[in-house]
Amino acid sequence: MKNIKPLVLLTICFLLQSCIADMRTRMIKNEGISKNNEIKGKAILQKTWEKHGFSKLAKYQTYTLTANDTWKGFMGKIGKPWPEAKSELKLKYAINTFDSQVQFLNGKRKNTIAGLQSWKYYEQEQQKDIKFTDYNKRIAFGLSAYQYFFEMLDRLKKAPIISYAGEKIFNDVKYDLIFVTWKIPKPHMEHDQYLLWINKKNSQLEYAVYSLRDNYLKIPGYKAFYGSIKFDNYQNVNGIIIPHKHTVFLNEPSRKDKNHIHELIVKDFVFDGFDVNDLYPNKEIKKNGDKKLN
Repeated sequence: MKNIKPLVLLTICFLLQSCIADMRTRMIKNEGISKNNEIKGKAILQKTWEKHGFSKLAKYQTYTLTANDTWKGFMGKIGKPWPEAKSELKLKYAINTFDSQVQFLNGKRKNTIAGLQSWKYYEQEQQKDIKFTDYNKRIAFGLSAYQYFFEMLDRLKKAPIISYAGEKIFNDVKYDLIFVTWKIPKPHMEHDQYLLWINKKNSQLEYAVYSLRDNYLKIPGYKAFYGSIKFDNYQNVNGIIIPHKHTVFLNEPSRKDKNHIHELIVKDFVFDGFDVNDLYPNKEIKKNGDKKLN
């Protein structure tokens, strides 16, 4: 009986092989993106960006955080980017890049550091020399995805396609929906789509639903799946409000958060707590900035 759910999921994967997830609301599908909705969507996103304090982000070069990260169930087991399903992590990031490091603070790889420098992957075990080695897709995906979640509002504000996409009531809270993507509104494999749920009362980003075009799980039907994240326990760090709890779901959020596959609990968060040069161990590698992996 324990294997029924995994078998059902794999069967669904095969059935969805030709589908591709679409974050467009009915409004966007039926009406397209009008100039008025584009202006409205950008205005709401700008207000939320300001409300979260992201105008202050340019003052800093880096941030670091320690967190407990837990992946649950069958999908959590196959989806986790780290060696352990329950991990204690120290993460370091250079803002508006994908240059980063993770240090595992528990488990079989305790004290090992893994990092990305201009998408070149390296590891350092037990204070030994750093070695650039074969690209680890899982760890690299985890590093870049977690950074994107923390910087989501700042990065998405720069996207070329932003539109108001209607309203939604969820758990008795009313949200404005903002659709964000690149190139064309229709779903395509080259770029992801995002649907931001912004609390109408306090202009706070509380949920984001997103496609999973680029990921390491190339299981049958993966194009049809999407994810969602709940941002919670916001705390003010140097004038920027940072979500100290991330709850991630496969597909839509669940009303009581019970069906999540992943939960990140931040224990501390610090801006400019280390020298940015720590993330550039090989001085000969050209800096890539925020360009995604080719």
